[in-house]
Amino acid sequence: SDLEKKNQELEFPHGMDPTEEQQQSIQQDLQQSMDELQKGKNKKASQSQKNASQKMQQLANKLEVMQSNMQMQTMDEDLDALRQLLENLIKLSFEQEALIDQLNITKTSDPKYVELTQQQFNIKEDAEMIEDSLLALSKRMVEISSYINREIGEVNHNMKKAIAAMANRNLPQAKSRQQFVMTAVNNIAVLLSEVLEQLQQQMAKQMPGKQQCEKSGGASSMPKMSKLQQQLNDQIKEMKDSMGKPGKQGQKSKMSQELAEMAAKQAALRKQLEKLNELLNKDGQKKLGDLEKLGELMDQTETDLVNKRITQETLKRQEQIMLRLLESEKAMRQQDTDNKRESKEGNVGKKRNLITFQEYKRLKENEIELLKTVPPSLNPYYKDKVNRYFQKLDQ
Repeated sequence: SDLEKKNQELEFPHGMDPTEEQQQSIQQDLQQSMDELQKGKNKKASQSQKNASQKMQQLANKLEVMQSNMQMQTMDEDLDALRQLLENLIKLSFEQEALIDQLNITKTSDPKYVELTQQQFNIKEDAEMIEDSLLALSKRMVEISSYINREIGEVNHNMKKAIAAMANRNLPQAKSRQQFVMTAVNNIAVLLSEVLEQLQQQMAKQMPGKQQCEKSGGASSMPKMSKLQQQLNDQIKEMKDSMGKPGKQGQKSKMSQELAEMAAKQAALRKQLEKLNELLNKDGQKKLGDLEKLGELMDQTETDLVNKRITQETLKRQEQIMLRLLESEKAMRQQDTDNKRESKEGNVGKKRNLITFQEYKRLKENEIELLKTVPPSLNPYYKDKVNRYFQKLDQ
């Protein structure tokens, strides 16, 4: 599938949960529904269709989560690649500028001139290694591929001309071509710096925003679940009270239908709870209580209702289910309040870079140390670019 193909393209592919069993179960429900329709069992056919529909929704949700995780990892890998490339480009530009400075004080008759020519060859090899990484990145980020390819072409063209000019001892031509190389490298560096910033902002919006949206959705759905569960509990209790009354025994067909509907309602609530648990309990800390245990209690009630068995134990279980739902609802409200408080406190003094990555901090510190060791005698064009880059790193 497309999802599996995209996953394999990642540097560290996700362990994708298999979906074959779910797909097969959906097929079986659909086939069962068709068989029951042919036999005139419309109610059973309808239930099979509902089961298939619910399973389809679960599968769609699962695939959506998997796709979202892959997109986030792809962006994370792009960020790492961008940071590394930016570091290499800045280093390359400094090397080229240092060579220009050496040529400014070296005569073509000086024995050192041969060494400088060799340095230009070394810079060319470094540029070729960076080029491979840039081309690989441009394939993943097609929106910048044409610009990168054009600037890479400028680097290669002027690098060859610079080497040829140095070989012919034509210093003015060599330095002019070297300046063109620097300009193209700087242009790519500025572009990658801007793309890096955009990607960081995009990830910042997706990560906290998505979590906030999910938590808000969960917080709003929990009270609805509690209300529906209470209504169902009342219906079950009413059914229990009426089972022993005369007259009900002659309405077995209607009673069976009502019990089936109750079982379906409890099943729907259990599945909604499972979705909430998958959404809000990803860290496994059970901050909202043991929702898995709550789901098991609901499943036991479904079994009772399907078997047309409502006992005093069933009613006690329903009270326990309701109590746990209310406790989870309270915990969710508290967690939502805590998250808002943390978000408010965390936003003070943090207006731009909303993401913190341990790896990024390490690369950033190394990068700053690397840059600060370079002599400050830069040309005006690149001095301005470096200053802007330092400002971005410090923000």
